[in-house]
Amino acid sequence: MPCTFFPALAVAALREPQSMTSLFQSTGIVGPLMLLAGAITFVVAVRRWLELRPSRLAPESLQRSLELKLHDGQHGAALQAALESKTLLGELVAAGLRLRAGGLDEMLANIERATGKESLRHGNRVANLSRWGGAVLLIGLWGTTAGLISTMAVLSRLKDPTTSDFVTGIGESLVCVAVALLVALFCFGAFFLMDSKLTRQLLAVREIAEEMAREAVESAPRAG
Repeated sequence: MPCTFFPALAVAALREPQSMTSLFQSTGIVGPLMLLAGAITFVVAVRRWLELRPSRLAPESLQRSLELKLHDGQHGAALQAALESKTLLGELVAAGLRLRAGGLDEMLANIERATGKESLRHGNRVANLSRWGGAVLLIGLWGTTAGLISTMAVLSRLKDPTTSDFVTGIGESLVCVAVALLVALFCFGAFFLMDSKLTRQLLAVREIAEEMAREAVESAPRAG
């Protein structure tokens, strides 16, 4: 069966079982679009995974550097180093140090606010995985709907349509939504995995930042 823009556009009296390749070809342009979306999702998932590594969010070298500065009472230097790091830990520690004059409670509260802000920022990037999944499902649904419309149009022009004609046309139309479900399953699976990883990492980094805030308060008398 030739590959057309709409799946099942040419409903021939095909009697032999079709291979997976021929079934995919029957999706026309819709199948490659969904595979492209799946490939993009895979790339996005890998990038998000790399971004959420502990070594990326809270490098050990940064932790040691900040701990030393705070222990020695070098709060200004610690704040500068945290801001220059461009990391999650740096943002949270900087949020706490900015309100050092207000005491530990104010520092911890600002760290909490900064954590919420970073959670929204990183969460929005992770949510792109689920958005791709929804887009793939819509593309697959559109392809199946277009295929069924094409099938009905062709069958209406046949003098004596057989059961095989109906089954072939409808089956080819459903390939679109089948491929869409497969790709969307990967998209949503990757989203839930990354979302869970993000939550764990945020909590871990926030605890580190809170400990550094307590160290900054405790080191204040020594600095004086």
